[in-house]
Amino acid sequence: MTVYRSLARHLLLPGLDVLRRTHAARCLRELEESQWWPRERLEEVQSERLQRLVRYAYERVPYYRRLMESRGLTPDAIRTAADLRLLPVLTRGEVRERLEELLAAGFARRELLRGRTSGSTGEPLSFYSSRQERWSRSVARSLRALEWAGAYPGDTVMHIVERGRFVTPAPLRKLSRILSREVYEDPSHFTVSTLPLVVARIVRLHPRALRGYASAVCIIAEHIRESGTPAPEVGAIVTGGEQLLEGQRALLREVFGREPFSKYSSFENYDIAMECSAHAGLHVAAEDLIVEVVDDDGQPLRPGQVGRILVTNLHEYAMPRIRYDTSDEGSFVEGTCSCGRVHPRLSAVIGRTGGTIYTPSGRKLSTVSLDSSGLVPLGIRQFQLVQEQVDHVTIRVVPGAAVSGADAASLTAAVRAQFCDWLGDDVRLEVAIVERIVPSAAGKHLYLISNVSGPPHGEA
Repeated sequence: MTVYRSLARHLLLPGLDVLRRTHAARCLRELEESQWWPRERLEEVQSERLQRLVRYAYERVPYYRRLMESRGLTPDAIRTAADLRLLPVLTRGEVRERLEELLAAGFARRELLRGRTSGSTGEPLSFYSSRQERWSRSVARSLRALEWAGAYPGDTVMHIVERGRFVTPAPLRKLSRILSREVYEDPSHFTVSTLPLVVARIVRLHPRALRGYASAVCIIAEHIRESGTPAPEVGAIVTGGEQLLEGQRALLREVFGREPFSKYSSFENYDIAMECSAHAGLHVAAEDLIVEVVDDDGQPLRPGQVGRILVTNLHEYAMPRIRYDTSDEGSFVEGTCSCGRVHPRLSAVIGRTGGTIYTPSGRKLSTVSLDSSGLVPLGIRQFQLVQEQVDHVTIRVVPGAAVSGADAASLTAAVRAQFCDWLGDDVRLEVAIVERIVPSAAGKHLYLISNVSGPPHGEA
């Protein structure tokens, strides 16, 4: 352990806890120990925390009291994660409409933190979190996730994220970033002239981890590869906030010589799951969260089956969100990871259900089921599917270099061949070669946008 790592771990992090009135350092120690627990102990602690949360929600939260009484349930009915299926899924619409009813009675208002989602699925949302969950538990999960990638408190971490998300940070947040050696690059300012400066800054700082949206980090990697610039030495690549496609993983591996770590997080629940060094799925932080993969009726699916991802935060008492629908899709990985951790693992592919494509025959398609690896040898930098009508999809592609007329025709044909079977014969396919795909307001690259609200002709 370096001197600064030791200073950050034993002095700076506890000091920030004192100033914030939080317990991140203690929570991190607990998570570092619990990551090696046997499955029985992990499930026992998870069940104890679930029972405590459900009883609290029944006693303090009007929404859950009314919901459970209408179903003839008492808190004793929910004892393990398997019992959660007795409760309905909590949708974003319910949170939006019943915000005040979901707040716990008697919870100190000064301990509430207002949160907002980016609305990348078309459904922006306001919600509340407790100070302790956001600044103790969530921070600890984030720190442990980085430790799995080899970056520890006190190491320099460069975040590739839009600075607009952090306008005028509070003094404590500024201090936290300085002491933790966090630095930021805004990808919205990336141009041909600024990217060499970004790479030079990475070389100068030599970060232990380069962290950000996959699409943003890949812009840097593409510049390095296409310009012939020597790749800067970085300890680890950590991507999150959007899907890490196989082509992007291959690019990052090629340029930086390291297998990237994929992280699953959301505005509502930070650092839900993270890859370990085995890169065989994302370990769910099961000490703090219960993650379910369910079908459209809220019933659990077997490992390997893709479904809706629900999250229950076991430490969120300000505004409990039990079986909260994340608007994401994924699947569980079967078996135990070779790293020795027994936490449930999500597949490395997680997609936005908000971008579901509906076909005239009634099929539902998302990027979870899309194999885009065939785009890699075509030199495609980015792609995006846009559905304006149920029988018409446009695929926007950004090639790695300028293409001539003949090249454009060849590329268009190759892209069509890649997607035709996936979309099916009942969907007209158009390919548009573009110079840039504009990210969402939060800086995410959306792979799939659909303006069709549901299955055609009312089909299920």
